[in-house]
Amino acid sequence: MRQYALLGLALVSLGACATPGPAKAYDFNAMKADRISPGISRRFVMAEKSTMAIYNQRKGVVVPVHAHDSEQSTFVQESRLRVVVGGRAFDLRRGQLVAILATAPDSIEVLENSVEYDYFAPPRSSWVDDRDGGSVPPLGPPGERRP
Repeated sequence: MRQYALLGLALVSLGACATPGPAKAYDFNAMKADRISPGISRRFVMAEKSTMAIYNQRKGVVVPVHAHDSEQSTFVQESRLRVVVGGRAFDLRRGQLVAILATAPDSIEVLENSVEYDYFAPPRSSWVDDRDGGSVPPLGPPGERRP
């Protein structure tokens, strides 16, 4: 139940930041996913001060060591991931989260077909500019990408 509360808080935060009104609802189920690489797809919502992403990943996929200017909270919704941060490995299963400081080098190994939620602050603006592997420019209202 905590995982749904965490996601709900993140989405409420995103909605409040992304619109001039008090909130905006997004439907991840209605979004077409970006294919990041073989075995990884991503849907995301970009707000003024944060980004929320949902990844579907196939067993065996490895996201190589990288770093970015955003703090990141990685939550495992389904299955298992190994997240390595600064050389320290975290084997995460459903319902677990790792918080990663900005600029910390991290990598991910998908141990089983997985669903991962990532929350970033500040937002991952490079995604909108397609510098991060996406292939389709943003469409629709500001703060929402529906390729």
